[in-house]
Amino acid sequence: MTDKDRRTKAGPIAPANDNNPPGTVSDPAMKARMDELVFILARMLGRQIAREEFERRLGQMDAANDNDPSNRSTPSREEPDE
Repeated sequence: MTDKDRRTKAGPIAPANDNNPPGTVSDPAMKARMDELVFILARMLGRQIAREEFERRLGQMDAANDNDPSNRSTPSREEPDE
Protein backbone atom coordinates (compact mmCIF):
# COMPACT_ATOMS: atom_id res chain seq x y z
CA MET A 1 0.00 0.00 0.00
CA THR A 2 1.39 3.42 -0.94
CA ASP A 3 1.01 6.68 0.94
CA LYS A 4 -1.44 7.85 -1.72
CA ASP A 5 -3.71 4.87 -1.01
CA ARG A 6 -3.60 5.52 2.72
CA ARG A 7 -4.62 9.12 2.29
CA THR A 8 -7.60 8.39 0.09
CA LYS A 9 -8.89 5.64 2.41
CA ALA A 10 -8.40 7.70 5.57
CA GLY A 11 -10.73 10.45 4.46
CA PRO A 12 -10.20 14.20 4.57
CA ILE A 13 -7.23 15.52 6.50
CA ALA A 14 -8.26 17.42 9.63
CA PRO A 15 -6.23 18.89 12.48
CA ALA A 16 -5.97 16.73 15.60
CA ASN A 17 -7.56 19.44 17.73
CA ASP A 18 -10.51 20.01 15.41
CA ASN A 19 -13.50 20.06 17.75
CA ASN A 20 -16.05 21.16 15.16
CA PRO A 21 -18.29 18.42 13.79
CA PRO A 22 -17.79 17.74 10.07
CA GLY A 23 -19.92 19.76 7.74
CA THR A 24 -19.91 22.98 9.76
CA VAL A 25 -18.54 26.04 8.01
CA SER A 26 -17.01 28.80 10.11
CA ASP A 27 -17.60 32.43 9.24
CA PRO A 28 -14.92 33.46 6.72
CA ALA A 29 -15.01 37.08 7.92
CA MET A 30 -14.40 35.96 11.50
CA LYS A 31 -11.52 33.74 10.38
CA ALA A 32 -9.97 36.61 8.40
CA ARG A 33 -10.28 38.94 11.40
CA MET A 34 -8.73 36.34 13.71
CA ASP A 35 -5.83 35.84 11.29
CA GLU A 36 -5.31 39.61 11.18
CA LEU A 37 -5.28 39.85 14.98
CA VAL A 38 -2.83 36.96 15.29
CA PHE A 39 -0.45 38.64 12.84
CA ILE A 40 -0.73 41.95 14.72
CA LEU A 41 0.08 40.20 18.00
CA ALA A 42 3.02 38.36 16.40
CA ARG A 43 4.41 41.64 15.04
CA MET A 44 4.09 43.31 18.46
CA LEU A 45 5.83 40.41 20.19
CA GLY A 46 8.58 40.39 17.58
CA ARG A 47 9.19 44.12 18.01
CA GLN A 48 9.33 43.78 21.80
CA ILE A 49 11.83 40.92 21.54
CA ALA A 50 13.91 42.97 19.08
CA ARG A 51 13.88 45.99 21.46
CA GLU A 52 15.01 43.86 24.39
CA GLU A 53 17.76 42.24 22.32
CA PHE A 54 18.93 45.64 21.05
CA GLU A 55 19.10 47.03 24.59
CA ARG A 56 20.97 43.92 25.77
CA ARG A 57 23.54 44.22 22.99
CA LEU A 58 23.85 47.98 23.52
CA GLY A 59 24.57 47.32 27.20
CA GLN A 60 27.27 44.82 26.24
CA MET A 61 28.87 47.36 23.92
CA ASP A 62 28.84 50.05 26.62
CA ALA A 63 30.49 47.67 29.08
CA ALA A 64 33.21 46.80 26.56
CA ASN A 65 33.89 50.40 25.47
CA ASP A 66 37.35 51.42 26.74
CA ASN A 67 37.26 54.83 25.08
CA ASP A 68 34.66 56.37 27.37
CA PRO A 69 36.33 59.34 29.15
CA SER A 70 34.19 58.91 32.27
CA ASN A 71 35.84 55.52 32.92
CA ARG A 72 39.42 56.79 32.77
CA SER A 73 41.40 56.94 35.96
CA THR A 74 44.41 58.60 34.33
CA PRO A 75 44.62 62.40 34.27
CA SER A 76 43.75 64.13 31.04
CA ARG A 77 46.50 65.46 28.77
CA GLU A 78 44.96 68.90 28.46
CA GLU A 79 46.99 71.81 29.72
CA PRO A 80 45.70 73.32 32.94
CA ASP A 81 44.15 76.78 32.89
CA GLU A 82 46.42 79.52 34.26
